[in-house]
Amino acid sequence: MEYSIGYGIFYHLLGALAAASFYIPIQLVKNWEWEASWLVNGIASWIIMPILVASLLLPNVGAFYLAIPFGVVLRTYMFGVLWGLGGLTFGMTLRYLGLSVGYGVAIGITLVVGTLTPPLFGGKFLQLFNSHAGVMALIGVVIAVAGIAVTSLAGRMKENESGITNRELNVRKGVIIAIFCGIMSAFMAFAIEAAGPIQQMALAQGVDPLYQIMPGYVIIMLGGFTTNLIYCLIKGKRNHTLLKIRQDPSHFWRNITLSAAGGVIWYLQFFFYGWGHVQMTGVKLGFVSWTFHMSMLVLCGGIWGFVLKEWKSASIKPIRFQLLGMAMIIASTLVIGIGGS
Repeated sequence: MEYSIGYGIFYHLLGALAAASFYIPIQLVKNWEWEASWLVNGIASWIIMPILVASLLLPNVGAFYLAIPFGVVLRTYMFGVLWGLGGLTFGMTLRYLGLSVGYGVAIGITLVVGTLTPPLFGGKFLQLFNSHAGVMALIGVVIAVAGIAVTSLAGRMKENESGITNRELNVRKGVIIAIFCGIMSAFMAFAIEAAGPIQQMALAQGVDPLYQIMPGYVIIMLGGFTTNLIYCLIKGKRNHTLLKIRQDPSHFWRNITLSAAGGVIWYLQFFFYGWGHVQMTGVKLGFVSWTFHMSMLVLCGGIWGFVLKEWKSASIKPIRFQLLGMAMIIASTLVIGIGGS
């Protein structure tokens, strides 16, 4: 199989577009508490889709997973659980810091931690400075973080102009939660590393190298689903969610369909992330996969913001900052791409 950093960038862009789009159908859900739609979304994205894809790839799914060493399963699953905690606390970050600042801080921390920690733990960080591609990749990471900071500032300026105040604003608490969220969300990168033996087993089963990460997602996503399931059940009990759905079933199948559609789109981000990561790893830049995913997520989110006319009432100054931040993220992609070509 031939590897290309160009294909890696393209696949990561597709994954980020899916990640930035998944919540659009969920926003159309009517008369349901958040945890109800989120749980249906999770069942579709973290249970059904990974198992379905693995079933299409593997000749004997049951025998394959029974043959995985317990230690590999446990490490992969636990990293998935920790990644799930990052997703849960992301909402709290936005609650206490506001949409723009919270999004920028959480994504920025996730990007840095998820990108740099694996080579640090693997004892390969200093080796990055010994190659042109490694140095360019690190420069690209710095530019991406700076671009996210600029888009965060643009969002803050837009919020200030709108006159909307966040009564729950708590910078100290928000920053602490954002740091926790960023670190936990980065465990997806660790989970994929832990699932390395599963990838090797998949290749030995004749799975196309482009799809080698997919079987590992079954265990990783199960870990993330466990965390979210517990939270949704607790929240559902407090809000009497199931009782409310029984009392008003008028939009039941519509809400199920929309929530499940969001889940399928959500899974596609990691489907294409897997493709992109394989390509990046093939050119010895696998450690920047997380950078691409997170920075492209911010970029695609910014594009959706303009498409959905969220910046319609903003003045020219925050719009310029938003465009500048998005341009910096694109520049970071070009820097890494040129360095690895």
